Amino acid sequence: MICDYRLKVFYTVALKGSFTAAAKELGITQPAVSNHISELEGSIGDLLFLRSRKETGLTQKGRILFDYAERILNLYRCAERELVPAKRDERKHLVIAAAPEAARFVLKPLAEYYTRIHPGTELTVLERDMYETASLLEEADVDIAVTDTPWKNGDNTVFATLTVNGASSPMTTYYIRRSHGSDNSRTIDDFLLCCKTYR
Repeated sequence: MICDYRLKVFYTVALKGSFTAAAKELGITQPAVSNHISELEGSIGDLLFLRSRKETGLTQKGRILFDYAERILNLYRCAERELVPAKRDERKHLVIAAAPEAARFVLKPLAEYYTRIHPGTELTVLERDMYETASLLEEADVDIAVTDTPWKNGDNTVFATLTVNGASSPMTTYYIRRSHGSDNSRTIDDFLLCCKTYR
């Protein structure tokens, strides 16, 4: 994978919450993790982590770097996907149910961006209301659901806030929920990654 390894080490420590867990995840020693973080902190001139016996938390500058690191590493991954075409047997089909305006104004450009990075993937967007979308997701007939109403039970991750002149709702917030336990989880992850890096 194309990446800045020190940034990947930093990002893994932040996600895992400890140097030891990050070392295990990356397959390197804990002192090596410490060295990479020390080099980053030296170049920044400040601490990135608040270290204690129980946990490792991010400092203010650490939180700033974490946001950038996530975007940068996601862009590296998207670049690699676009530069190295998927093998024929890796091609997938992704089905998304969405509120009509989200489907037309948000998902259409995202779908074009995604299929450029993942050529050969079949991507289907279904325009459905909240009730139909929830039912399709519950029955595992779709991989991702995007609604203009928060989910009553479960996570309410904001997907997009859209302003459309002349629309039924001039400004609408859309919420996303993914199918859990799906054998299509990697394709879902790839699509969500594209969403994070789309500009």
